[in-house]
Amino acid sequence: MVILIPIQKTRRVNIMYSSLGNVQVIVSLLKKYDISNIVISAGTRHTPLVHSVENDIFFNCYSIVDERSASFFALGLIQQIQKPVAICCTSGTAACNYVSAAHEAFYQQLPLLILTADRNPYYLNQQEEQMVPQQNLFRDVCKKTVTLPIVRDDKDFWYCARLVNEALLELEHRDAGPVHVNFPVENDYPIHQGIVRFDVKQLPDIKKIERLALKDDDSRWKEWADRLRDKRVLVIYGQHAPLRLEQQKTIDDFSRKYNCVISVDHLSNLSCVKGLDTYLLMETISKETMQALCPDIVITMNGSSISKIKDRLQSINNKNFIHWHVSENGAVSDPFKCLPDIVECSPMIFFQRFAQFGDGCSEENSFYELWKEHLDKLAAKSSTLHFDIDFSSVYATQQLIKEMPKNSLFHIANSNSIRLASFFPLKNNISVYCNRGTNGIDGSMSSFIGQAYVSKKPSFLLIGDLSFFYDMNALWNRYVGNNIRILICNNSGGAIFHTYPGKSNIPTIDSHIAAEHTASVKEWAVSRGFSYLSARNKEEFEDALPHLMRVDSESPVILEVFTDKETDNIQKKRLIHYYREVTPKSIVASYLPRSMKEKIKRVIR
Repeated sequence: MVILIPIQKTRRVNIMYSSLGNVQVIVSLLKKYDISNIVISAGTRHTPLVHSVENDIFFNCYSIVDERSASFFALGLIQQIQKPVAICCTSGTAACNYVSAAHEAFYQQLPLLILTADRNPYYLNQQEEQMVPQQNLFRDVCKKTVTLPIVRDDKDFWYCARLVNEALLELEHRDAGPVHVNFPVENDYPIHQGIVRFDVKQLPDIKKIERLALKDDDSRWKEWADRLRDKRVLVIYGQHAPLRLEQQKTIDDFSRKYNCVISVDHLSNLSCVKGLDTYLLMETISKETMQALCPDIVITMNGSSISKIKDRLQSINNKNFIHWHVSENGAVSDPFKCLPDIVECSPMIFFQRFAQFGDGCSEENSFYELWKEHLDKLAAKSSTLHFDIDFSSVYATQQLIKEMPKNSLFHIANSNSIRLASFFPLKNNISVYCNRGTNGIDGSMSSFIGQAYVSKKPSFLLIGDLSFFYDMNALWNRYVGNNIRILICNNSGGAIFHTYPGKSNIPTIDSHIAAEHTASVKEWAVSRGFSYLSARNKEEFEDALPHLMRVDSESPVILEVFTDKETDNIQKKRLIHYYREVTPKSIVASYLPRSMKEKIKRVIR
């Protein structure tokens, strides 16, 4: 039996909303996305949402008891008003009754918003009443499915707001279709009787994520370009393959029209107007300086960045910058937890379109000059390095990069290797690669062998001992060419784990965490036809390095550098503190246990 109650004509003046954070987020963003029609079925668990909307004059509420009928009724509304419509039910088997309409909405491409209340997921399969697995009920036919957190703190609130934004964005993104938002309701959290407490007078003002798409007309693109006028713009250009010359010119054209900085690192493979390698600056910058360098708008694109620039921006007090994310598929990425706007296109089209609409901008360079001033100071200190780096992985990395010929292929293994390499500038036209998608150590050498086989160029790999042994079967194939050069820094374990705060509280750190060992790659390298070289001090390294750099070798070459974990870490800290204008000797008491002081005195000159 279908019971239809007409839209309410009068509402209470003093609207009170639910005390539950996830419900507040839903209601606030329904209003921001102009979703005013809600078809509601009877029940208890969804009471916080139902009572929050039924007395708000913005919403048109329909009551239909049978969930299956209610969901098809909503499809009829959508077909007539050509706008998204929400359906809402209690927990348990009630949600299952939406399955038929969800499938119909999917194949008709109708923007149906499915709101299902749920019990705390902790209780699933614990003999809780009216509880079934609801999270994936409509997964195969919904464009987006999210289960919201029970909001306990600010991080939960941000995450909840992001999820609801992502879901509502998908209702009419490209082809329209259904979306499912599952919201757990806990009766005694955050306050007792959370289901029936309505004591919030004003909804939180949650940002609606905007999305600019290629299908939008020129006037909208120009409107967004105008937002960059007279603003300090920071573009974080993440990991990407090398560009063609005409593509670099497109980025240069954009850069000249806006007061911007293009933040790059080795993996960006980009040299452009207003492009600055920010790795060293972000390793050494103070919080106060970062505050002074804060942009008005941050634009992120491509893969991950080695630089700590995102961490530094997050650390700014009262950060008030706006974040845009450029994504070809329109995906939401929110590393700053400020709900970004999305530019749905490739980075190259972004630069083309915004350069097109950037005519008439002030072409001011003050923001770039401010950043460059700080980087020039670091460059000056680098050119007059006031101490010799002792024999270590840091020294070996510095010398490898210094002597590497132009137009080489350079693959850097993940973890410590990529961090060390980023301290030192590369020659022009060196293509840089690293498996940074997930930041794991898997397969660095295998990827390198594949790249070197295809490129035929002089190809160099910088890798640590654990990464090498983890992927040693990479050398067990027929594609290892004579253009391959591998420098392995063997410090008998994972040195990076010795840099973690609180290391002194783990006296057994080398046993399992850092996986200390006494192995060498020599026998394996020789058995695979490599010319094998090794070095245990600067003199041996300097003798071996020219052989590694030879381009006319009749075999692939491996140089194994044996170093000490503690010395490696000390040299890295010396380098950072040098650029922070802290004298090297001042780190003696700051970083290492008392038992190491004698060793440090020998290391630090």
